[in-house]
Amino acid sequence: MFKELNRGIYKKIQLPEFGLQDRGVSPAGAMDLFAYESGNALLYNAPDNPALELIYPPRFMVVEEGFFILTGAKFSTVTLKKDERTIEVPHGSVIKAHAGWTLEFGPREYGFRTYLCWSNRKDLTIEGKERGSFDSIASWRDKDHKIRLIRGPEYKDLENPELFINEGWTITRETSDMGMRLSCGKKQLNLKTTGNMISEAVSDGTVQLTPKGPIVLLKHRQTVGGYPRVFNVISADVDLLAQYAPGQVLHFKEVTMEVAREVARLKNIEINKLRQY
Repeated sequence: MFKELNRGIYKKIQLPEFGLQDRGVSPAGAMDLFAYESGNALLYNAPDNPALELIYPPRFMVVEEGFFILTGAKFSTVTLKKDERTIEVPHGSVIKAHAGWTLEFGPREYGFRTYLCWSNRKDLTIEGKERGSFDSIASWRDKDHKIRLIRGPEYKDLENPELFINEGWTITRETSDMGMRLSCGKKQLNLKTTGNMISEAVSDGTVQLTPKGPIVLLKHRQTVGGYPRVFNVISADVDLLAQYAPGQVLHFKEVTMEVAREVARLKNIEINKLRQY
């Protein structure tokens, strides 16, 4: 439906694909699964319909008539243009686009990754459907906007675990789709003992304590690791991490496994509501 007119930083994504981690292949998929799923839900797309994950979007040409929606990170202005005509594109609203128009993005207002979801179906009457603000559909998010986590398998080996919860941690430039390295200035997490450990399985949100400090693994991570797994960010909040950029500060909150399951349940309820909208 879209053709790139100039260079940008973006990629085509779908749902995570499980079943190959024993061969070293991570599930990958959309970094912010909630944003991706909510866009497809409002378009009545299949859950695994492809979308574009945008960091620095190019100008796009619409090459086929259809509907689209932008979710995730918000740009201050997004427009459809053709000749002297300009149409403002509201964030989180379904828009009908016609071939020959260009889609252009202004400065980013908040967030880090935007999702461009689309549908080429002609039998839909969905133009103008709105997702609403993120706050209105994020009943599952922590009320203090902290990132929630549970204890990891090697938590017991930490000498000062309270440091991770009580202090703010800055996302460093050593950050990618695989993971984000965190820093707390001169303060460091310490282990009770030092030595090598056998590589063990890791998952989305695993917090590994490396000699250079903690790393939170993200969706395009490796499948095993040889550093202590001291915490694990709950699955719902791994989506939130996708919208943080280097230089921003994270605050963490420890929760129980029961809370993690309840948060996941509430998140799925919100997606199902959008599918029934």
